[in-house]
Parts: sequence; C-alpha cells; structure tokens
Amino acid sequence: MNTLHRRLVPVLLAIVVTAVAAADADQQKAVTAQAAGTVAAAGPATEAVVFSGQASISGRVVRDTTFGAPPVLEIIVDMKNVTGKGVRSGKAYLVSSESIVRRPLAAFEQVEVSFPFAPDGNVLQARSAMASFGVNYNASKGLTTTPVRISAQNPT
Repeated sequence: MNTLHRRLVPVLLAIVVTAVAAADADQQKAVTAQAAGTVAAAGPATEAVVFSGQASISGRVVRDTTFGAPPVLEIIVDMKNVTGKGVRSGKAYLVSSESIVRRPLAAFEQVEVSFPFAPDGNVLQARSAMASFGVNYNASKGLTTTPVRISAQNPT
C-alpha cells in the first residue's frame, strides 16, 4: 500500500500541475482602455451623465475539448474604474459592473455590453448604458482594444 501511494502521488501531482498550466496558458493579462461618453437625460426627473475612466478588459481562448466546437474568445469587461458626473447636479454616478461575453475566435470583434449606473450607488435610481469597443486578438501578441465609447442603451 505504501509503495503504491509513493508511486501514485507524483503521477497525480504531475497531472494536476499540467492541467493548471494548460488552463493558464490561454489566460491573458488585463489591458486598460480609456472609457468616455455621455448618456442623455432619460426624462425630466433625470439628468445627463458624463462618464470617464479606465475599463479593464481581459480575454482568453476557450477550447471545447468535449464536443469539438470551434474555440471562442471569452472577454471580461470590468467597469469599476469608470465614474459618471451629473451635468446639472454634479453628483457622482457609480458604476460597479463586470460583464463576461463569449465571441467566436476572430482577429477583430466589435463588443457591446450594457452596464448599470446610479447616483452615489442609489440602486433605486439606477439606469443603464452601453459600452462599445473593438477587440483585436493575436495569438502571439494577445489582446488589444480600441477606446471604450459609452452611450445610451438602445431600447429593444
């Protein structure tokens, strides 16, 4: 039993280390993109909000080893370093959003994600906006982005 244990532990450890290394091989470092834009007032009780800050965007290639589907690019968009300022009141509008989207693996992809924002974090007055940007992916260079443009979310 002790001999089997001594032989089995290194093999299991090698399998786990290899699996973790393979999973991390496609993980990309986050890049920051300048985010800016204005969302107009949604009615007489609201005001226009000007946004600025840095969006953090990262991505990784996800391969389907079970069913053999084409690889996809998983994109994580973190808007926590983007803030808004009310044009009329000067109030701070907070954004605390992270979005995860999956797109077919391509050299360039246009991405749009919606995110909530609210004055001083008051969720009862929350509204939504759209962040749009381009993602360039190159296996040797990784992920790069265009600046993030913030605008009103189009009604569906």
